[in-house]
Amino acid sequence: MPVVRRLLKPDAEIAEQPVVANSPRLLTLKEAAAYFASSVWYIRQMIRNRELPHIRIGRRLLLDRVDLDHYIERNKVRR
Repeated sequence: MPVVRRLLKPDAEIAEQPVVANSPRLLTLKEAAAYFASSVWYIRQMIRNRELPHIRIGRRLLLDRVDLDHYIERNKVRR
């Protein structure tokens, strides 16, 4: 039986961001590093410095794609 992914209803504050059906909301460190075009080491350093919120499930660290998008928006350099 194929796995069916359910879409989460977006919160009011993140409603403007599209919900993508085939991509997971929680990313591993490796996936987050690819999303940021950086290294896994740098993502770990950002977590250690409390720059990125994360979720710990057992020994796994997972990052919410919405939090990564918010980090990008907060750190854009504007003229």
